[in-house]
Amino acid sequence: MASRGVWDVLVAGGGPAGSTAATHLARQGLAVLLCDAARFPRPKICGEYLPPPAAALFERLGVAPEIAALRPLRPLGMAVVAPGGTSVLGRYRGAAAGFSLRRFDLDQALLRHAGRSGVEVREGSRVEHFERERDGTYRIEILPAGERVRARALVGADGRNSLVARRLGLRRKEPHHRRWAVMAHYEGVVTPPGHGEMIVTPYGYCGLNPLPEGLCNVCIVVDPRRPEWRIPGRRDLESFFDAAISRVPATRRRLLGARRAGPFLATGPMACRTSGVVADGALLVGDAAGFFDPFTGEGIYMALRGGEMAAETLAECLRRDRLDAADLRPYAWRRRAAFEGRLRLDRLLQRILASPRLADWTVGKLARDQRLADLLARVAGDMAGAGELLRPRFMARLLMA
Repeated sequence: MASRGVWDVLVAGGGPAGSTAATHLARQGLAVLLCDAARFPRPKICGEYLPPPAAALFERLGVAPEIAALRPLRPLGMAVVAPGGTSVLGRYRGAAAGFSLRRFDLDQALLRHAGRSGVEVREGSRVEHFERERDGTYRIEILPAGERVRARALVGADGRNSLVARRLGLRRKEPHHRRWAVMAHYEGVVTPPGHGEMIVTPYGYCGLNPLPEGLCNVCIVVDPRRPEWRIPGRRDLESFFDAAISRVPATRRRLLGARRAGPFLATGPMACRTSGVVADGALLVGDAAGFFDPFTGEGIYMALRGGEMAAETLAECLRRDRLDAADLRPYAWRRRAAFEGRLRLDRLLQRILASPRLADWTVGKLARDQRLADLLARVAGDMAGAGELLRPRFMARLLMA
């Protein structure tokens, strides 16, 4: 509980990043309050996939048994299907395997674990207003109760539309990448055993990710700058989705006879930027710290790892009672070192996907060079640094006919 009426940390947002940061902080003896406007479990649009290194994050968080109890599927890689139909499977190699499970289950498991770890969790409560006072603490208003609390530090884990980022003046508009996503769960989707598929399409791409209990995550990502693919209103999502699936032979074959097993979820624009991830007494984690349509599927992993790094930096600053932006900046440096190369890879892949001819050529090359395809899978799966793909030797192999 808060000492003398002041919490050490208030975490705004109970998704993977917020729950992870809160748990690590509480396990170090800090008084942590976590607020989320939703009540869990709740549906969440997502590719619902984590790469193999997530296993180590779950172990360090102490939540590995709870994750295993959800019986996630353990994909051995991911396949890419080019517009012309060529397919290549990038494998992680060895015993490495990813995790496929519903966010509905994952987020609830992480949040419950936070509560068992000493975090005070308040669902159905959102941070509405905050200001930093002269003594360095934040005075924060929580709705709907209208309660006012104080905290020595504030963590913004409240997603792409982060109120915390906006109120800190850190949100920046993403001027170019304006894609939207529409997702639903289906039963009876025809998918290959042991892995999912990313199918490049005229509108962007479609991800098929098998989940436990016979479900499959089917998610289409659309570039609305193409007039024929503008996202309609929510009432027309089903007809829009069905039309997108039926117009591409690869997706039409895989969903022939499939049955929808849940509502359509839509979000966008997906990408967002920030001018920084730290401010005096505050930092941003997860999508609140920035997001860029991860074709490679590392969004949840970045949230978990970012929450862990944030907790490490913040705990040390709280112990020293030094919480200005300059003191918190090591978190920004560590986050940049961990993720900047991956984000560059995402942007490169998006440029390739924008050209059907280039996508066909690249996938064809990878299909003829399995070691090259596996290296790309390991980099995309956070098992090798993105710098591996930018070395002259790799580029020479990729460019050779």
